[in-house]
Amino acid sequence: MAKIRTHYDNLNVSRNAPASVIKAAYKALCQKYHPDKYIGGHEEALRIMKSINSAYAVLSDSGKRAEHDQWIDRQERKRATDDAQRIMTIISQSYVAPPVTATKNLPAYLATINKLRKKVSSVGNKVRLGSTRVFNKINTALWGKGVVGIVLAATIWYVVDLQTTTAPVNQDVADRLQKANQLLKQGQVVKALPLYLPLAEQGNVDAQFQAGMIYAMGKGIVEDDKQAAGWLGKAAGQGHREAQTKLGFMYATGKGVAQNYNTAVDWFYKAAEQGDVTAQYNLALMYASGQGAAKDNSLAFSWYNKAAAQGDPRAQYKLGDMYANGLGMEKNNKQATDWYRKAAKQGLAEAIAALEKGGSSE
Repeated sequence: MAKIRTHYDNLNVSRNAPASVIKAAYKALCQKYHPDKYIGGHEEALRIMKSINSAYAVLSDSGKRAEHDQWIDRQERKRATDDAQRIMTIISQSYVAPPVTATKNLPAYLATINKLRKKVSSVGNKVRLGSTRVFNKINTALWGKGVVGIVLAATIWYVVDLQTTTAPVNQDVADRLQKANQLLKQGQVVKALPLYLPLAEQGNVDAQFQAGMIYAMGKGIVEDDKQAAGWLGKAAGQGHREAQTKLGFMYATGKGVAQNYNTAVDWFYKAAEQGDVTAQYNLALMYASGQGAAKDNSLAFSWYNKAAAQGDPRAQYKLGDMYANGLGMEKNNKQATDWYRKAAKQGLAEAIAALEKGGSSE
């Protein structure tokens, strides 16, 4: 999981750094990234200096620094909880026994050993009927060598079982999911939902996402934001980026869950890192407004830029605004016009109006 970016990181100091160290670090960075000296270019230097100045403004003020520390603590607690849940999910998924053969509620390794015991017993009975000598060899190979013998034998039999039981089960899941998807494309939501729900309950991430979206949209069924948030949360927890984006929106707007900007930022960030353009745009909005995260125009610019590079007209328009007003970088009317034009070509009304107002439309 990505590290939480803080103002301490922007100044390259530790959280317990005294005011004198923070001031010294600020001065050193100012010299390093001075626009007249920085080899990376004037514009890049200005962008970095914006971030440095923003960080120093917070950390040099005891009240603002205390608020920032509290925000970091909240984020770290939330990340720790998410990590614990993620690890438990991985563990539970890793040790789920095959549904066709394993005893209910038994961990997979116990089910495998139990299966081994039954197979060894069966083999032993057959061998005893034929030859005591053969049985003794098998007994020595499997049990005389201890755990290694058990694991090797279990592996062989488990692979055989996978070929005979898991493949048909997986194919059945794929068939049911395909049928549900076809019904959904045809607008037959009422028929698709009962197919998605059993798969979702079994942990199928695609079914969880589709069930969540059906409840969120309410097309053909009664809209249920709580059910939507529940299923989307399960899919998001498994890394489904579209579910993460939708869940972030629900936390930002308080639909189906208690409104929580910090949680919204967390989900947007997870999806944005996976390249989801809507999440990148929404995350930029949160940084630009200071909702759920410390206000940071440099980070807002960075995420708008990622979304704009993927062709999002809203992000392109926002970049135009940032260049026009010198937010997060030096004011640059040419760059502003260029981004307005890109958004306007996609029909974004705000960008068209900005070009007309500035007299730069083509």
